[in-house]
Amino acid sequence: MTAKRKVSEITKVRRQEILDAAEKLFSQKGFTGTTTKDLAAKAGVHEAVLFRHFSSKRDLYRATLELKISRNRNSALEQMERSAKSRDDRAFFEALATGLLRRFEEDPSIPRLILYSALDSHEPPKVTTERQLRVEQPTLDYISKRMRDGAFRRMDPNHAVYAFGAMLFGYIVRQQILGMSRHKTHDRNKIAKDFVTIFLEGMLK
Repeated sequence: MTAKRKVSEITKVRRQEILDAAEKLFSQKGFTGTTTKDLAAKAGVHEAVLFRHFSSKRDLYRATLELKISRNRNSALEQMERSAKSRDDRAFFEALATGLLRRFEEDPSIPRLILYSALDSHEPPKVTTERQLRVEQPTLDYISKRMRDGAFRRMDPNHAVYAFGAMLFGYIVRQQILGMSRHKTHDRNKIAKDFVTIFLEGMLK
């Protein structure tokens, strides 16, 4: 291994160590409650090293959140794309729901970071909005297409996206943030199927 490549590998490892430390501290204390001194200590580096990798604490927080949101997202998107091609509504929304629940249940720090980001208001509204719209876009595109097909009733497709997303995120907040998972746990696939049934078919017999 050349000296240049070795330095590059060390830099990559160090950056990941900082991100790992940031994941833990930001999800516990939020943006405001976490200092760069805390972050450097957790990562085992000097503060100056922290700023060699990230220009500011905001930059580090944003990188941490983006990394978490994108983690394991591609597998769910692939399933959603396959279902969209065959116009399998139930399979599309079950893939979306199961993928989201899996990521949030296996890493409860994700919803905490999202909520802290909104409550601390340390990101420009434009950044937060663009991130949320990017996450919602595949579902918005599919619902719009199915409305054009005549399969879904006509309405503002954004409202339909909000409704389905609110069910999932509300459940995650209840279970992981409010701690209701200690009271009762649910089978991930079963609750995803039930939410999709409520969304596609409603509650009325």
